[in-house]
Amino acid sequence: MNKLGKLIFAIAIGVASGVIVTGQTKNFIPVEGASLKVKIDNAVTQGRAGAAQGGRFWVGYQFEARPGVAVDFEVVNSNGGVYFSIDGMSMSFDSRYETRELGLFLLFDTQRDLFTRAEVYNLRRTHEFSSYPVYWAGRAGNEESLNYLKAFIDSAAPEINRLADRATFAIALHDDARVESILTELIRRPVAEPIRSRAINWLGYTPESPSKNNLLAEIVRNNQEWGEARKQAMSALGMGRAAATLPLLENLFETMTSKDLEGGALGGIARNDNRDGAAVYLIRVAETEKELDLRKSAISSLGRIAGEKSLGALTNTLDSDPETEIQKQAVIAIGRRPKDEAIPILIRTARSHPKMQVRKTAIQMLGQTGDERAVAFFRELLGK
Repeated sequence: MNKLGKLIFAIAIGVASGVIVTGQTKNFIPVEGASLKVKIDNAVTQGRAGAAQGGRFWVGYQFEARPGVAVDFEVVNSNGGVYFSIDGMSMSFDSRYETRELGLFLLFDTQRDLFTRAEVYNLRRTHEFSSYPVYWAGRAGNEESLNYLKAFIDSAAPEINRLADRATFAIALHDDARVESILTELIRRPVAEPIRSRAINWLGYTPESPSKNNLLAEIVRNNQEWGEARKQAMSALGMGRAAATLPLLENLFETMTSKDLEGGALGGIARNDNRDGAAVYLIRVAETEKELDLRKSAISSLGRIAGEKSLGALTNTLDSDPETEIQKQAVIAIGRRPKDEAIPILIRTARSHPKMQVRKTAIQMLGQTGDERAVAFFRELLGK
């Protein structure tokens, strides 16, 4: 998600006006009913009676989406680049980007007499729905929606279980305090992979709590767990920024034997709100760790921590570490910092570092900045 731009053109227009949502739903066929389930049942009845386009139709409804997540979005950045997330399974967790008008859409196949597909779509974007009609149940309350989605997950029918993965994803997107307990209950029962691992990952997007962190740490430490589940648990744990989580992440780094898990712990440490504590720990790892890849990971993580302490450690590594690969990683980490910090150090490195490979890395990083100081330096090099 780091390619997301500075200007949310498509989403901003939708926020400014409700025209897009209205335009998207006005072609849907409204259905009535006393509850969400009754509306969906009525939609299926109507759809069966009117199915003429391949025997398929969609049934959809809008749910209360949580703030700060972006799904099925289109972003135009400041350079005019367009980025999409249209798979219906990805989300960005960033308060600057959000899609609050989300709908769940279920594709019904009359020949098989069941729902065969589920998608979460942003109602502020136009979709074709494979040219099948869409029966619209309107806006659903959280309790009705969550109960309906849980029914897919709880069903033992193989044909229904195909929808369980998307149902779990939709649950994670709801703005409701019960989401954590629903996902936790799902994770604790013997659910088939990869649904369980994805549920673990989505649990990371819920508000921080000690019970959640304990569950995720329990999964990470359990050698009997599926490897992907442990990786997702570490990733989910690393999404937490609370300072109280830092000692836990440090302990996991020190006790794990898998490089993937150790690297995940370092990434989580870099995002922690206790920046000084995180910087001190990462500096120690960068200076004392024997594994080259983990040293590089620690240095890369240091680049994401603001402040003179982390910048000083990176500069010292760049100037004096005996390992060329570590010095190059320090250059890359410095290059990702604010330009006023990075440009002078990169120019100095490109001009006078004793190792050619390190100088080349600095030049490459300068070329990505688009900064006038970098351009002037390149002119200087060309003039020699």
